[in-house]
Amino acid sequence: MILISEVCLAPEAWMGVGISLNLKPAAGKAKLEAAIAGAGGLMASGIKGKTLIELLRLRASHSPDDAALMHNVGGSWETLSWAEVQRATDEIAAGLLSLGLPLGARVGLLSRSRYEWVLADLAILKAGCCTVPLHANALGEQIQHILADSKTVVMLVENESQLAKVRCANCYHEMHHVIVMRGPTRGPSEMRWDDLRAAGRSQLAEFPDGLAARARSVGPDSLASLVYTSGTTGQPKGVMLTHDNLVFEVEALALSMKEHIQASDLHLLCLPLSHILARIMVLAGITAGYANAFSSGLEALERELLEVRPTFVTVVPAILEQLHTSFLQEIEGRNFVLRRMVGWARGVSSTVARKRHWHGPLGLRLGAEHWLANRLVLERGLKEKLGGRIKFLISGGAALSVEIGEFFQSLGLSVVEGYGLTENVGAANVNRPERIKLGTVGPPIPGVEERIAADGEILIRGRNVMAGYFGMPEETEAVLDAEGWLHTGDLGEIDEEGYLRVTGRKKDLIVTSTGKNVAPLQIESLLRTSPYIAQAMVCGDGRRYLTALVVLDPEQVQHFAEKQGLPFDRIGELLCNPQVRQLLQTEVDACNRRLNAWETVRNFAILPAPFSMDAGEITPTLKLRRQELVVRYRDLIEAMYEEPSDRHEAICLEDA
Repeated sequence: MILISEVCLAPEAWMGVGISLNLKPAAGKAKLEAAIAGAGGLMASGIKGKTLIELLRLRASHSPDDAALMHNVGGSWETLSWAEVQRATDEIAAGLLSLGLPLGARVGLLSRSRYEWVLADLAILKAGCCTVPLHANALGEQIQHILADSKTVVMLVENESQLAKVRCANCYHEMHHVIVMRGPTRGPSEMRWDDLRAAGRSQLAEFPDGLAARARSVGPDSLASLVYTSGTTGQPKGVMLTHDNLVFEVEALALSMKEHIQASDLHLLCLPLSHILARIMVLAGITAGYANAFSSGLEALERELLEVRPTFVTVVPAILEQLHTSFLQEIEGRNFVLRRMVGWARGVSSTVARKRHWHGPLGLRLGAEHWLANRLVLERGLKEKLGGRIKFLISGGAALSVEIGEFFQSLGLSVVEGYGLTENVGAANVNRPERIKLGTVGPPIPGVEERIAADGEILIRGRNVMAGYFGMPEETEAVLDAEGWLHTGDLGEIDEEGYLRVTGRKKDLIVTSTGKNVAPLQIESLLRTSPYIAQAMVCGDGRRYLTALVVLDPEQVQHFAEKQGLPFDRIGELLCNPQVRQLLQTEVDACNRRLNAWETVRNFAILPAPFSMDAGEITPTLKLRRQELVVRYRDLIEAMYEEPSDRHEAICLEDA
């Protein structure tokens, strides 16, 4: 996960199984609270809330007329103030109470990212209930498992399409009510969004103290959300997050963001709110005071950036990779003088970034060059495409390659990357915009302890660590030890400055027949820096060398074919074209030159179609289901190892 942080480090001595960094829980809490009291915005007066319900009430009281949420309606952007958010969530929460929901009832949310999602989430908490987010692209089997496992009794769905998924679930008959945000309903258990709000208004009129009474029943240890993991190695597990977990996280972020984000900032969200990163970025707006705008989809992102003109954006690495390719293609088509100017400006910006990381003075000449580079080139290039006001980018959901980070840094844009799991509310580590160390995910956030176990596993401890897996005590004990350390399952290293570098996943670790341990994530990330490779999975467990399944970027391959004059009627015909295969070999060879000998990819297979969520090959958060892919492409993987180890010949599947 990725966020922004100003981190107070307390170096510790070696502690048996690794290094412990940052603050002890008790000391961390005291120091965090003292710092937050002067962090600005809502926290300037030292006001604190023990639950998210209290935080929202305080925000609405502190800045009622400030912008809170922005959404697109028929091509124009409408804004809800904090007072309007408070009023709307009161109505929705009271509407839920009118349905007879008991304290702690589980309420499901199945929708794309939109302002109603946020209103529903906050209203569920106000009603003293527990939010169960579901990915909008989840399949029927996944929905059925989550609804049954969580014992969800009420659902809020986006539209008729999502409603159809719930209707098909075997547990639909157990639903007390299903509320539809947009579209028609049928049957006594289905209810329109507007009707729920109308019922809430009636409830508030009849029982004006009802919501306040329910709020008094909600405490820091009350369950706020059940967030189900992606299930890369089995069925999703319900992560139990309390109000205290979430409040700790947003309070820490209020401190972390005080130097970089103000209440006047505008955040454009391009990720699903069912993902913990996106959700915590929106909730952090309650404490920091900034507004959140919701993109309607990747196809509209370029236009919406110009319309909204955000000051920071949260994206996934794939979007940054596309921007990288698009920008380089555009520059390639310009004249020699402009290409030289862009090259000069990028060099200046990279030098400035390195100086700033080490707190070195820029000097008069470099400062002047940086000012000129910004005014003449950088502000009129990528920054202009991003709306013109952009300060930095936040990347989450997957690892960002160093090459892509360096590219954006050379254009004067910091890409803030961090690290965390659903099990610790998304953020455990984070780089700061002015002190980004590429290739790392930054130091721990305030109040979080971290150590590296003897086997290289990253361990985390703090108030943001989950209460456990819902109904799974054995699985909980397997990751939460008696001392409160969360065993993340990830491998990492901590450098002398306290910055964490994530090297891989324990379960994904490839052990070759020669005894070498290889983390495939780093290699796959490097392969994807090629504009021609959209997806990649490295294979080689128990083998003498590594191979890879690769998916081509159809647009880039088509562009290459047209430039080379290659005849084709459909993209599938290019997959086995010798020139395309040689192009891919050149790209793989370029990656191999940056790897250790035992990490190099010796052979690869070109797949005719991208890894698919519908086929169960990737998770809703775009992580590879490696076991499923190994089974599905077993014959193709075997064929790659039938080739002589000293040959680099690509294998491809014809597109039928």
